[in-house]
Amino acid sequence: MLNCEEKVERLELLDALADAGRLAKGLDQLLESLVHADQLDPLDVEGILALRSISQRCAGRIEDAARILEAQNEILYAEERANFRPRENQEMRTRTKETI
Repeated sequence: MLNCEEKVERLELLDALADAGRLAKGLDQLLESLVHADQLDPLDVEGILALRSISQRCAGRIEDAARILEAQNEILYAEERANFRPRENQEMRTRTKETI
């Protein structure tokens, strides 16, 4: 079963994925606005494209990690469901063992 710290780490990973996506979109918007304002320097373009490429790679890696965590979650939840016994079943088994 996941402890509180592991759950927080998983949520932070999903937040990081969303942040990386917003960064890529923001860089696209910045590049577009600079083009329309005729304030585009070749070094600006090169720098923005490099940052965008980095943010896309980061987003891809974070997305891969999120998929792995989701697969782990499915396994953990399946194990928890398999190990979960309603209280009545546990009490009945205890009584049966005591009777035997």
